[in-house]
Amino acid sequence: MQRGLSLPAHLLHLHILPLPLLFPWWFPMLTVAGPGHPVTATVGQDVLLPCHLSPQRDARTLDVRWIREKFSEIVHHYRNGEDLYREQMGAYSGRTELARDGLSAGSLDLRITGLRPSDDGLYVCTVRDADAYDEAIVKLEVAAPGPELGKACPGLSSAPDGLAPSVPAVKVTLDPDTAHPLLVVSPDNKSVRRQTERQQVPDTRERFDCWCCVLGREDFREGRHCWLVEVEAEQIKDSWWAVGVARASVERKGWIDASPKEGIWAVRYYERQLMSLTWPNTRLPLSPIPTRIWVCLDCTQQQVSFINADNGVEIFTFTAASFNGESIRPWFWLVSNSLQLFLRDSTPQTPSPALGGSCSSPDTPASPLLDPAGAEGWDAASRGQAPYSPWALPCP
Repeated sequence: MQRGLSLPAHLLHLHILPLPLLFPWWFPMLTVAGPGHPVTATVGQDVLLPCHLSPQRDARTLDVRWIREKFSEIVHHYRNGEDLYREQMGAYSGRTELARDGLSAGSLDLRITGLRPSDDGLYVCTVRDADAYDEAIVKLEVAAPGPELGKACPGLSSAPDGLAPSVPAVKVTLDPDTAHPLLVVSPDNKSVRRQTERQQVPDTRERFDCWCCVLGREDFREGRHCWLVEVEAEQIKDSWWAVGVARASVERKGWIDASPKEGIWAVRYYERQLMSLTWPNTRLPLSPIPTRIWVCLDCTQQQVSFINADNGVEIFTFTAASFNGESIRPWFWLVSNSLQLFLRDSTPQTPSPALGGSCSSPDTPASPLLDPAGAEGWDAASRGQAPYSPWALPCP
């Protein structure tokens, strides 16, 4: 039997090398490069997220995807000269554009228009062709508009311990007959705290039985009204709460869809993040996180605004709210144990604790509630029903 010829040792190891390394002219390398630094912009502005191929290469025939944290969270998808908008996340519908004029030179820049607070975060630019794949990460920092340092916000007036809307504050009290059994309302109906043991209280139609909510006693059908809410907790940064307004007919029994669709307009604090209860939720990247908040209701304009009582920054505004001719009542949600909410006078005596650092940002427009020509907000009443999410768990 004839024996095969032995091969040199260095040739015996060729089979373990990737083919692109053995034959680079067959498999051209694909490298995607980002800006190398965060991109910053302000709510309402347009922004360009830069990205390009290195070395320069024609990208018109490539598969280019801009995504968020998951591959299925598509911000913009381009393939072979076509934008595939059907795969796009609803939050970005009609708001993105791949800069076509630079594709032939390897530019992959993405334009996002009308920035929202929820646009803040990481974006991944992925590029694929038949033989190669690469990606780059771009961080977008979206700043909320705010007042210049030392400049008063329009529609607000100075108070001994903060800023107050020019609309006179109304006296708001809590309705203990609506309070969940875990919530203890003070004798003067001006504060509420959550405890670990359920109280023996009548299970009436008015009382919340699943979510730890309570309504204000007052209801409003017309005019403009503002009230001040202050949050206190042992571990304030790790607390969980929400404040806002609700239709008088809001569901009290079982699981609640806390969204404008079900008649709730509010902001909530959870996992050290303030968000509006829109659909989808809108992250509000504010610093510091306010613990004293003006809730401002305009029944005529059908708007609900939230204002930081310490610096006058407009937190969020719901516009075109669907009150449906109903009475509107203050609404409060307490999830953390040992958490307390207080209804303060317009000039509280105790400074508010801050959940973060200092704030420095450009001019903020007047509150739409206080000045109908002011900034626009986002109303979610017509955006569909919010699905199950981790923060929307019923109370124990």
